[in-house]
Parts: sequence; structure tokens; C-alpha cells
Amino acid sequence: MNNNDMLLRSSGIDRYNMIWFDLETTGFNPFKNEIIELAALNNKSETYESFSKPEKRITPFITKITNITNDMVEEAPDEKTVISQFIDFIKGDDSDKRTTYIIGHNIHSFDLPFIKAKCAKYKIKFPKVYALDTMRMSQYILNEFSHKLETLCELFGVDNKNAHRALSDVWATYTIYCNLCKFFQRDTKKSTPNHIYHLTSVLFT
Repeated sequence: MNNNDMLLRSSGIDRYNMIWFDLETTGFNPFKNEIIELAALNNKSETYESFSKPEKRITPFITKITNITNDMVEEAPDEKTVISQFIDFIKGDDSDKRTTYIIGHNIHSFDLPFIKAKCAKYKIKFPKVYALDTMRMSQYILNEFSHKLETLCELFGVDNKNAHRALSDVWATYTIYCNLCKFFQRDTKKSTPNHIYHLTSVLFT
């Protein structure tokens, strides 16, 4: 068991279903642009990762940012299939009645609106979850000038070699979340997901 696992267990992680996730897209508009990669990690150490083949070709600009090419997504499932698989990953076992928290970096402004717009488009029911945004956590607990993922990776010594690839960013976000929990434990005396949610996500229920 590594230090992050020990920290999360001391924070009551076993009482919750927790999923860290990230996505890569062809642009910033959830109604016009498409998902080309989606990845997630849960607190059972299970992962989900898939490319998604967009209807329109990936532009050189997006390839430069994500390192995802049209050849890489050529045999990938379509967006509806990937979204459906991701929602099934979030829901997990039907017998698991624990509260679910989904965690990502800047998800309130980008990832969640994107996912929810796609769920609406394909008539896929989005499950009841609580969202924890590591950007908001950082803004709440750290006195840093920048709260970008890259800045926090540098601050906490996270080697995100494949930045802007979904699963790499997921693992980076997981490690950053664990480090931020240490600050919440120090400054607010608690680092449970429920406690952090009520401090940082009150406007985003």
C-alpha cells in the first residue's frame, strides 16, 4: 500500500465510490465539438480508457495539443458508445449503494458540462454523483498564483509525461487530490470527500 492509498483510507475512502476522470476533445464547445478520449480511475484501482472516433476529422491544432491523431481513433468506438461505457463505469455494481464522487481538474467549467451535454444528446441518464474539482480545492486551500494542472504537478513533483492524454492526466489528478487532502487535513482538520465537497462545491450541487 503506497502513501496515497494510506492517506485516502484514513480519509474514509472506503465509505465512498470515488472516480477520477479526464477527457480530451476536438474543441471547447460541448454542443459542436466531440470527445476523442475518455479515461477514469476508481478507488478499487480499476480503470476505464477509450479513444472515441469523431464524425469530423481531428485538426492539426488538436493533435498538437493532445498528440491524438486521426489514425489513432480510426478503429475506436463512436462517441455514444464511449459515453455509455463511461456512465456504466461510474455506476459500477448495482449492489454498491455508496455515495459516488467524481473528481477531476476544472471539471465544473469544462468536463462535466461536456459529459452532461453528450448524455442529453444521446438520451443517456447521468447518474446522481457529487463533483469534486481539484482546481477549486487548490483555490480554496493554497495561496498559489496559478491553479492549473501543470502548475500543481510541478508544485507536488508529479511527472505527468503524457500531459493532455486522458489517463495520464487522471493519474496526475489523483496524485494532486491526495496531496491537497493533506492540506485540508492540516488546515480544516478533515479531508473526507463530504467535507471537501461542502467547502468547495456549494455552488455546484
